[in-house]
Amino acid sequence: MKTMYHIWLAAAVTLVAATSCSNENALTEDNQSNKEIRLNCVHPSASRVTDTNFEAQDQIGVYMVTEGEKLQIGGNELNNEQFNYDGATWTSVRSCFWNDGTHDIYAYYPYATTISDTDNYPFTVSTDQSTPDGYEASDFLWASRAGVTASAEAVTLTFKHCLSKIKVKLLKSEDFTGEIPDNCEVYIHNLVPMALVDLQTGSVEADPYTAAESIKCRKLSTTEFTACVVPQFISSRRPLVEVVTSNVSYMLEGTISLKQGYQSTISVTLSQNPEQVSIEIGGGMGEWNN
Repeated sequence: MKTMYHIWLAAAVTLVAATSCSNENALTEDNQSNKEIRLNCVHPSASRVTDTNFEAQDQIGVYMVTEGEKLQIGGNELNNEQFNYDGATWTSVRSCFWNDGTHDIYAYYPYATTISDTDNYPFTVSTDQSTPDGYEASDFLWASRAGVTASAEAVTLTFKHCLSKIKVKLLKSEDFTGEIPDNCEVYIHNLVPMALVDLQTGSVEADPYTAAESIKCRKLSTTEFTACVVPQFISSRRPLVEVVTSNVSYMLEGTISLKQGYQSTISVTLSQNPEQVSIEIGGGMGEWNN
């Protein structure tokens, strides 16, 4: 009886090891569902620093569940599987195969090695987005595809922006002589930098327990700056935008509602007199397409 117990235990361990591989499903060569999962990922827009698409060495995380099931931290058909892009094709680090039936797929970018909460995944934007790396690392993307079945063809995942985008335009007033200085820096103040992301729905909210900080914008040109920010509402009577030059700093207050997946344009009209600098918010709000 004792010997039989050890045999049963060994068999159970072997089964667990088999089900932990790839999709956590033991697959055979004769199983029709034994097709490797392939993905075709579509970037939402031309928001990237150098391209309108994903770039070589980009990485995404992928989950898959049986159709209609809730996404869990673990125990899904795919659990935060890493897919890498070589400039032409997305390839999983581990071999991932289809199971029988119908499935829902969820994916996100940029990839994180450890995910401890799929309902409220914490993602923090960089407070210094003046560099390409800081800006790009702050652009959180998400995609889903429902009701898919095993196929030899690649499944297309169309990503969308989960955060909000601010664009600041610097304008000259009538009394402003000369050109706007080339050394301007722009900061957005009083922003909560941490988002809580639901990886099953793609919805985002600002973490209520994270303190607000200032974000240094990326420079597009002498007069245009931008930043990826967490969707949130900024109340009035608080500093919002600061424009810094070699000789003067312009600090302006404002109220703004930063919506998920949208771009908000803030126009700042500079004057020779710092007290006459004006700000216009929401002059251009629309879907984040560029």
